[in-house]
Amino acid sequence: MRAVGYFTPSDRATLQRAAHLAEGLTQRFFNLDRGVWMRNPYALFTRREVGKTLFHDDAFANIVRIEASHPLARNIRAKSLYGIVLHDPNILLALLRSSRHDLWALGLFILTHELIHIVRFREFNVDFFASSVERDEEERVVHSMTREILAGISPIDHIIDLYNCQSPDTN
Repeated sequence: MRAVGYFTPSDRATLQRAAHLAEGLTQRFFNLDRGVWMRNPYALFTRREVGKTLFHDDAFANIVRIEASHPLARNIRAKSLYGIVLHDPNILLALLRSSRHDLWALGLFILTHELIHIVRFREFNVDFFASSVERDEEERVVHSMTREILAGISPIDHIIDLYNCQSPDTN
């Protein structure tokens, strides 16, 4: 990890491994079939890739919804693509402040949380454009599910307690 606040290629590889595990854990939690990620495509972005426009000072990540620019370019089964924007500076700062977790563990927590959102948007028709009150409730629900999915993974238990659903840091 570099002090300038951007993920290195090695960091990105670590997060890709965490994303792969988060996909499997989320899929199993919701009892979804193996094609769930084909039906619910998402992309990972970082601050370097999105610049300041999609960056939130008080979050580890956020979800963006990307619509195809032309109707003919749309996949019939997937009307939109979701993106997980990882806020490298915030994540790296949290890692510098703690000696009890690492990028893989924090990444697994963040990515599991965000993938739950994506599944809920797609499979359970949760409103992506919900009101702030509804979004707050959604955060509580998703944090509870994240806690349940990751329960018993020792480096994760500390992270779940540290970044509870009242904190803006998880989303």
